[in-house]
Amino acid sequence: MNCNSCGSSNVIEGTILESSSGGNLSLFVSKDKPLYKKIFGIGGNKILSFACVHCGNLQLMVEFSEKDKERYIEFEGRQPSSLERINEESETSE
Repeated sequence: MNCNSCGSSNVIEGTILESSSGGNLSLFVSKDKPLYKKIFGIGGNKILSFACVHCGNLQLMVEFSEKDKERYIEFEGRQPSSLERINEESETSE
């Protein structure tokens, strides 16, 4: 892996810790998850962090499961609004 900022290959993997309680910030929970899942960290994705020794740039990556990838790639790009979908369905049924 190379640094996104300077291109150096001196990148090390690490962990980001929450300073107040010392807990490990290890989950990414997408915005579309229900509130209770966000609060309890259910269904989150692991966060991978990498730091460049050369310039100090910090890079974060999220580890997605194959199921997540299929789900989100299916809806890639701008999504039509509900009204646009209804209009498309009524046009195709005529």
